[in-house]
Amino acid sequence: MKKIILFSLFVLSLLLFTGCFDSTDPEESATLDVSSIPTGATIILDGDPVRVVTPATLEIDTGNHELRLELTGYQDYVETFNVGDGDTHTVNATMTVSTNTTLNVYTTPSGASVYIDGAYTGYVTPVTFTDILHGNHYVRIYMDGYNEIVHYITIVENVPYTIDEVLEYPVPPYPVFSFNNPYNGEHFADNVIGIDGYIELDTGNPFTGSTAILSINGVDSEIYISSGYFYETISIAAGENELQMRANGPEGDTGVSDIIVVYGDFEAPEIEVVLWWNTPTSDLDLHAWNPAGEWCYFGNQTISDGFLDIDDTEGYGPETFAVQIANIGVYEIQVNCYDLDSDTYADASIQVFFDGALMETYGPHHFIVDDGMAGDPEAWWEVCTITVENGRCVLTNDKPTPQVREKIKLDKMNLPKK
Repeated sequence: MKKIILFSLFVLSLLLFTGCFDSTDPEESATLDVSSIPTGATIILDGDPVRVVTPATLEIDTGNHELRLELTGYQDYVETFNVGDGDTHTVNATMTVSTNTTLNVYTTPSGASVYIDGAYTGYVTPVTFTDILHGNHYVRIYMDGYNEIVHYITIVENVPYTIDEVLEYPVPPYPVFSFNNPYNGEHFADNVIGIDGYIELDTGNPFTGSTAILSINGVDSEIYISSGYFYETISIAAGENELQMRANGPEGDTGVSDIIVVYGDFEAPEIEVVLWWNTPTSDLDLHAWNPAGEWCYFGNQTISDGFLDIDDTEGYGPETFAVQIANIGVYEIQVNCYDLDSDTYADASIQVFFDGALMETYGPHHFIVDDGMAGDPEAWWEVCTITVENGRCVLTNDKPTPQVREKIKLDKMNLPKK
């Protein structure tokens, strides 16, 4: 009997030692699901390499984390996030090709704006770009008062490419513009307006080009021209807006319209997100989720605190999501490449305004996959999150609540067809 008692005490002590009767609460934990395109990326979490590569599912501690993915030949992917007990954080990273190639652009005189694949880079000449993807691109160079120059180039790995142009003044024949709508000084109660008119050459001969550049408050986008006529539905901002067009004649000489000033007689929204892109047949879509998880997109253009103004299905945009009075919490902003149509790619850019003031420009983001299969991560661009707190809007890395994140995941998987 004594041996049995002693053995029982030994077993009890062993169980207590190993924690089987530990009365403390279990440690809080969360799940990290991480994948990448291509697969096989090294996972580094909070500075420490993980022994598996993508795709992987990891159990992690709650709280703030930094995730880094590394893959030879690609730029590092970095993301910060926060998880609570029982949360699952999902990462679908599209790795960007790393390149040692440089594109140098020089002009005489200097100070010309540089556009790559239709998107304004934000830089003027002289400038060197080091993050150009390999392949075919077109580069536009424009300086007010001079001819706009277009180069079609092919970028090859480790082979620098240089453009060096002497800018010239336009000479006839060049395009001239007539606007039917809007007229200079016109006021509008709505942000969506139409612009239409006619282009011909200064010699009176027809303009035979198929595109022109429309600048809205300094943001350029290409528009279609059919037999000299143009018509576009555009979005303007509250207050004063400047509209201007330009196009090249048959000899490459640039004609520029007068500036048309129109006024938006409405109050600037607290949050305004503007999407535009650079390819003529592509259909890109702006998507936004509010703090309650309401989804604003082409199939549901009005939610309780915001609206999408235009669903542009044939290229360029802009599409605008606006929130007049923002609710406390996190707004999620994403872009979907719904259909490339006859284009092989599309480059998207986003501007974010708070109370009418430009806060940030994102992109261009290079899409090469459209969403023929809903939920394809390569067809989505997670642009930013906007956190509303203490009566102000802030661009952050905050995530929506776990419930809203799960709804976003389901919404994207169930994207309806147009």
